[in-house]
Amino acid sequence: MEARIIFLIKKSQDTVLTEAEEKELHAFFLNEANREAFNLEMQGSADDITEEVDRAQWEPVLQKVLRSDNRATGRVVPIDTASKQYFHKWWRYAAAVAVIAVVVGVWLNRSAPSQHALPSVAMIAPAANKSILRMSNGETIVLSDASNGVVSQQGNMSIVKLDSGLLAFKGTENGNEHSVNTLITPKGGQYCVILPDGTKVWMNAESELSFPSAFSSKERAVTLAGEAYFEVTNAADRPFIVNTKNQKVQVLGTSFNINAYTNEAMISTTLISGKVKVSAGDKSTVLLAGQQLQQNSSNWKILPNTDTDAVLAWKNGYFSFNNADIVTVMRQLERWYDIKVVIETKTTSHQFVGEIPMNITLDKTMEILKQSGIDYTIYGNTVTITD
Repeated sequence: MEARIIFLIKKSQDTVLTEAEEKELHAFFLNEANREAFNLEMQGSADDITEEVDRAQWEPVLQKVLRSDNRATGRVVPIDTASKQYFHKWWRYAAAVAVIAVVVGVWLNRSAPSQHALPSVAMIAPAANKSILRMSNGETIVLSDASNGVVSQQGNMSIVKLDSGLLAFKGTENGNEHSVNTLITPKGGQYCVILPDGTKVWMNAESELSFPSAFSSKERAVTLAGEAYFEVTNAADRPFIVNTKNQKVQVLGTSFNINAYTNEAMISTTLISGKVKVSAGDKSTVLLAGQQLQQNSSNWKILPNTDTDAVLAWKNGYFSFNNADIVTVMRQLERWYDIKVVIETKTTSHQFVGEIPMNITLDKTMEILKQSGIDYTIYGNTVTITD
């Protein structure tokens, strides 16, 4: 690595770089060839670089370097992910900052200082494995409080909390469709359940899934409100059906994601593998892998080449924003952190692109968003977005 670049990095650890030095460092990493050389050197000479530069101190420098041009262009300048193995502490946070960018708007020139989270809310935790099982007899079980093992018995079916934390239905299906269970993930909660037929369902925060303790011999029907990802067990003689408020999805054996929150304008059904038939009113269509159906009261649109990684980001531990406005962004945070959000800014159309890890506390998430130009205050469990 160039001695001058090492000097600037080391200087930043002890003091504040001048504006000219920040520009110089930024210009170095803006050059693609320099970034490639940097990544190669990280892989080939990690021990040498450890002696020259304290990697843990890279974070504030890289934040400035990677975002300084983003505010003007709305583009992301990534550093090769191969460097992750040498920058574990730095990479996850700096990469999150790097990929969040505001796509033009008045926020870019805002100079007023942002209010920081108060100490009392600085450690609001992200969602965890917590859910409530409401059974047909009215009994409710708080699964996060329940011990591992059998938590209830319904006919020939045992409801078991596994050592992994998953909820599973084990036993022989007897067609007793009248025993309907509802699994509820509150705000700040998520859960995974293995249904009586072996189908696995991952549930996002603030979602409800209703299903029988034993499916009928003709079909396997469940009802969803919120968001869930399904990996359906193949059973050609018994189609699997997901009912939402305005939509019906029928499959034989496949994996797909449904986003059907009541406070979202659009229901989105995304097929990951296999085939599904989606019906709503007098309309129906068959989706192929990689396609997404978006539906609201006046629109029925199929997107042919959906970024399925972005769709499943929530399942894999990331918020993923693709031209999302601040209202959309904060709705996701509201569900995930179990907070109240107040939007006081008059400008809500600015769009965000990028990813943020979901396993960090609220204050860290808001600090990442602040790098994109938003102003906010936090009081208690209320986050207010301001001008």
